[in-house]
Amino acid sequence: MMKRLEKVFIALCAVAAVQAISVADAHANPARTLLQQLDTNKDGLISLKESVRHTGLLRNFGLIDDNEDGKLSEAELVKSELTPGNKKLTASE
Repeated sequence: MMKRLEKVFIALCAVAAVQAISVADAHANPARTLLQQLDTNKDGLISLKESVRHTGLLRNFGLIDDNEDGKLSEAELVKSELTPGNKKLTASE
């Protein structure tokens, strides 16, 4: 009985740790979070069609799309201050 409780406890701890890491990563990287939420075909890019589900991203899609290929890469999302959730840059930085 005790061994079973230990296994359940260890499994619960592992699940909690994975969730904590996922939450921390989501806060640290808004670009990756957007990709996970919107990249429905899992090609690593957000197309204009996929961005329709996020009004804030759709509004600035053309300005974030540096290479004008009609898709947003993680690099483009990270680079742009217009990406929803990215830290806003100030003059002192």
